[in-house]
Amino acid sequence: MVKLRRSGFLGARMLLLNIHASPVNAVVFSADGRWLASAGDDGDIWLTDLHLKNGRQRIAWGAKYVFALDLSPDSRLLAAATDASLLLLQREGDNWRPVMQRNDHRGWVTSVSFDPTGQVLASGGVDGVVRLWNATRGQRHPWRLLQASVGPIRSVRFSPDGRFVAAAGATGLAVWHPLGSAPCFVHRFRNADARSVAFSSDGRFLWTATSRSILQLDLDEGDIRPLLAGDINAFRCVQTCPRGDTLLIGRDDGRMQYLELHHASEGDQAAPRHNPCHGAAVNAVAFHPEGRLAATAGDDNCVCICAVEAPVLEGSNRQ
Repeated sequence: MVKLRRSGFLGARMLLLNIHASPVNAVVFSADGRWLASAGDDGDIWLTDLHLKNGRQRIAWGAKYVFALDLSPDSRLLAAATDASLLLLQREGDNWRPVMQRNDHRGWVTSVSFDPTGQVLASGGVDGVVRLWNATRGQRHPWRLLQASVGPIRSVRFSPDGRFVAAAGATGLAVWHPLGSAPCFVHRFRNADARSVAFSSDGRFLWTATSRSILQLDLDEGDIRPLLAGDINAFRCVQTCPRGDTLLIGRDDGRMQYLELHHASEGDQAAPRHNPCHGAAVNAVAFHPEGRLAATAGDDNCVCICAVEAPVLEGSNRQ
């Protein structure tokens, strides 16, 4: 069922997709902006045609939970992290067939990410290991294991230039060069857990959402500093706008926040704009390739799609 309603979210119309029967954990747009994939605790993957020409397609492969999704740059491969395995599907016309299903992780697979070429797939699990796979050959075993003792992996992501792969774990943050086994950066937390990571468009900066703060890592300098602080369990996820000027942050209270990076880098402490989005925690955020739309996944079983624009923080002199 699809519902449209007026929203306070920048005065835009909000599209709610009530297609899942349980909390939604993942959303991702295809590279051409035509499709939106979503998945959650009902074990289903839904592909929604945003042009409304081909409707919606349900994919189910026996998983009880799906924790994360990613589409390859050419949108021909779909990777899913589930409680049962790492699943890689290939599109053939309007159908999807499995080309790889591996349970090498000890326990749940919780995160997946394609590199910019679409040839390498990273998976992270509750075993605390990031595995790199050749996504084009359907290999039986990963070609590299990345470990840094940062606890169960919550999120894994390649930088847009392919120089780095980063993982957010329950006890810390780790960054590797894909061709190296030892991490080039590790930061551990005492009173927080890392939940989500996002790179800048040039690959220089990495933002991390922890339960208590939003952190910025300068990969050239190796410096990490807080951009936002919150109460316990304030933040769930973070994503960078393709324009490169804004972070969109999903919160545990069901709201989204905009953080304008220009002012944050200058130490502007003005509060980011809060916008109601879900009736429960926001688990994932994805931007449309053109940056005009954002999709969010919520614990209220809904997927939300909104028109977005770069905000101006209170106290800003920007016109």
